[in-house]
Amino acid sequence: MRTLFYPALFLALALGCAAAPPQPAQAAPAFKLPVQDKAKSIAETVYNTWRVSMQRGNESSWRSSTSTARQTKIRNMIVSQKQAFPGDLFRKQPPPPALENFRFVGALAGAQGQTMACTYLGSLQLGDGAPAPNAYVLQLVCERGSWKLDQANFFRLDKLPKVLKRLEAKDLSVLQEQDGFRPYASVPAAPAACKAPELIGKVFVDCPGRSVELRINGISTHSFADERRADVISGGLRRGQNNISYHINPVAGQPHPSFAIGIFVMPETPGNRPVCVFDHILDAEDKAEGGSFTFSIDNAAIGSMSPKYTGPKPEPLHAVPLKPKKP
Repeated sequence: MRTLFYPALFLALALGCAAAPPQPAQAAPAFKLPVQDKAKSIAETVYNTWRVSMQRGNESSWRSSTSTARQTKIRNMIVSQKQAFPGDLFRKQPPPPALENFRFVGALAGAQGQTMACTYLGSLQLGDGAPAPNAYVLQLVCERGSWKLDQANFFRLDKLPKVLKRLEAKDLSVLQEQDGFRPYASVPAAPAACKAPELIGKVFVDCPGRSVELRINGISTHSFADERRADVISGGLRRGQNNISYHINPVAGQPHPSFAIGIFVMPETPGNRPVCVFDHILDAEDKAEGGSFTFSIDNAAIGSMSPKYTGPKPEPLHAVPLKPKKP
């Protein structure tokens, strides 16, 4: 297996690439081992169809190989950045990796055989980082008797040597023990199609040792687990009132250092900069509690995005008061 190089955001539009390592499962449901050769054949047929559709910009083939839920999520993400769908899905996308460069480890089936996760192993260089061993996990769902690709996630394994060793040995029991290798417990439901946004928005979450379930303006839903990530807000933000609600849960056995949520209006004019309109920032000693908040975006916040702005700096809504900086 040779080392592959891909930009860090390679799958952001196509499927969504996970950077956080798989976590030990809290309570292992009864996922089953399908016939491995058959599972491998299904996964590679679907994946290769999807891969060729991305390379050739073939919308019909892409739709036939991509789950309904993922199609809508991708459409919402593109529209929410005021881009054109499906044209911008295929524009300037690097080719997805070929499975021939990975070694098949094994598959698990869930949801009474309607979902499947197939794990591959290979060496990958993402962005400017050094080459590292990665698991490449394909999440598939069965819709009306036809298998479709929903996600393809990379997981770095250089800091999980025991997991890597077991995967190299094709120890399929490790697939049951780690959340990242397990299939969906149910077929994902497709979200509602969002409208074009008034303002482009992103939500940033840094939640080490915690999981966060979050909803913005009743439309855009997000899940974070022990990671640092920014997501496009489906449907964007609007001038005037917006709302956010979220639940925070500690991950058992993990330390709980500092924590942050931030909502930003993203610039559409070259040279402008993002502006934060909501934050929730905590130190390690603070307890992270969820809640529901309404925040406003006014002309001052929008104006402050320009480097020519000279007025007072607008403050975001703070979910908890900011602590004074230590001298």
